[in-house]
Amino acid sequence: MYIRILIQWVNRSLDAALSPQLDRQDVSVAKLYAAPAPSLIAVPMQKGVVATLAFAGFLASLMQALIVPLMPGLPRLLNATPSETTWVVTSTLLSGAVGSVILGRLGDTYGKKRMLVLSLTCLIVGSIIGALATSAGLLILARSLQGVAMAVVPVGISALRDVVAGNQLIKSIAALGAMVVVGGSLGLSLAACAAQFFEWQWLFWGSAFLGSMALIAVSYKVPSIPSADHGHLDVLGVLGLAAGVVGLLVGISNGNAWGWASPVTLFLLVGSCCVLFFWGLHEVRQAEPLIDLHVASRRPVFFTNLATVMVGIGMYGMILALPQLIQLPASTGVGLGQSILTAGLCMAPGGIACLLLTAVAARMTNRHGPRFSMVLGALLMAGGYGVLIAAHDHLWQLIVSNVVTSAGVSLCFVAAPALLLRHVEGSVMGQANGLNNLARSLGTTISSAVTAAILAGMSVTQGLAAFPSEDAFHAVFLVSGSAAVLICVFMGLAGRVRHE
Repeated sequence: MYIRILIQWVNRSLDAALSPQLDRQDVSVAKLYAAPAPSLIAVPMQKGVVATLAFAGFLASLMQALIVPLMPGLPRLLNATPSETTWVVTSTLLSGAVGSVILGRLGDTYGKKRMLVLSLTCLIVGSIIGALATSAGLLILARSLQGVAMAVVPVGISALRDVVAGNQLIKSIAALGAMVVVGGSLGLSLAACAAQFFEWQWLFWGSAFLGSMALIAVSYKVPSIPSADHGHLDVLGVLGLAAGVVGLLVGISNGNAWGWASPVTLFLLVGSCCVLFFWGLHEVRQAEPLIDLHVASRRPVFFTNLATVMVGIGMYGMILALPQLIQLPASTGVGLGQSILTAGLCMAPGGIACLLLTAVAARMTNRHGPRFSMVLGALLMAGGYGVLIAAHDHLWQLIVSNVVTSAGVSLCFVAAPALLLRHVEGSVMGQANGLNNLARSLGTTISSAVTAAILAGMSVTQGLAAFPSEDAFHAVFLVSGSAAVLICVFMGLAGRVRHE
């Protein structure tokens, strides 16, 4: 009874305090596209498709975090400078962000299965190059190819709409969303184990093997659904989006190292914003744009994407700060003095919790609507960071906080695509999910830059070394928790559809 009262109170509060009345466009879109298209394959085959896409999503997310725990040792392993090896992570984020949008659009035009195969092929080729790499340049190329695999998430969600019908659709999206979170958490754990016991090249050979398995599964399990859009690719739109997004993300991710007032940083940030502005003018004039900005500007879609940026910020703050807090020497009075392996293993329970909560998230979204799931997920994220601010002296406190926060992220990952399903036509679902994936990448990049700036700028000196202070971690957790609170605000501004 109390849970029901809470649900009703949240929905009424959001409507009364934040949500303006729905305009006619929102209502008409909701009526037209609330229900997914009927499934084109039998129910027993649907389970195989869902399992295949969930595994592919897990693998793509695994690539994002695969090399992170190895970063401190990469300059020595590759005989490169730290600034060069930083691009091993940055390149993956960039290719994943741009590739998600472009391949999402291509999936709407040329078929989703083809784009899934292309994404996984890039992952396999990148993994083989990474395993054989002996220089930072080759490893950056390998990681760029691996990053393209993130496109399987938006393309896979769009494909699910074509093959899964009714309430099972939300359950399928929940499975894919949960596996994305699990992949990020286990990626850190697996990389930490590899750093402790194996040569780092085995990470890439293992990725090539798993990618091959996923490619075979997609080839045999995912049907070729005829595309409803047979238009041409907006090449100028692709080039403009790539230039604008890459410039923006590179400027944000390297602002700390280059200086936020340096000419290079300002040129990238201002220049990319100008490029994206003119790109937008070009897109709205196209009959077949790369991204339909008329759809993207609909109030529910726009604020869902803004909320997803905040999800990225809230998610990455935990991933970046928590392992450092665990590994800092205990003599600093802040850290716990644990090994890289312990830090990686402490992140695993969060991913496992997301996996176990998949069915609960799906039922909650089906019963109470995706907006409620998004708000609840945001409150869990904020609560997890609140616990961290109050108590972070023992490993169990950090693990509990990570589990709570990861559960919130998982709910948000389920809710965001479900919200888009209610406001976006099936013919542009791939590009809509790609744009949503880009929003999350923008959030993680912002979080990476802000977290690095805070931890570097608020430090204490011990001997000849400088370490982040306790206030620095408090600030990181406060920023990430505040981002979670903003998710609730954006969900209120998104409005509520009448059938929710």
